[in-house]
Amino acid sequence: MPKGLLVTRIALIANGIGMMLIYPLNMLVLERASWVWDYPARHPAFEHMLVAIYVSMGAFLVWAARDPVRFLPFIDFVIVSGAVHATAMAIDAWRLPGMATHLAFRGDVMGTYFAPVTLALTHPRFFYLFAPRTT
Repeated sequence: MPKGLLVTRIALIANGIGMMLIYPLNMLVLERASWVWDYPARHPAFEHMLVAIYVSMGAFLVWAARDPVRFLPFIDFVIVSGAVHATAMAIDAWRLPGMATHLAFRGDVMGTYFAPVTLALTHPRFFYLFAPRTT
């Protein structure tokens, strides 16, 4: 394993565990106002579906930590889909009445941006692109 991939592996595991624990905890157990979307009404089935997707994605991120280079397409998918999802949530939180709490530092918009940002900053290709040349 290349030396630079240790940071990538840590980021994959941390994000994976976060997705498997933080999403269900904040949405289903604590029911934090900044994580539950209740405009115009709350939709528990939608919340369960989101939690199921994020728990599955988290499990695969932990699995990807074993060999990040082999899982590059999946890591890229998590980065792009997470950024698009968080941006859509940010737009909705800004526009819908009473949803501004989602934009707070501890809200789900920032929580959803966490994975794309940290995974992009620790992306395996980053270490190959900026590694010192050995020729």
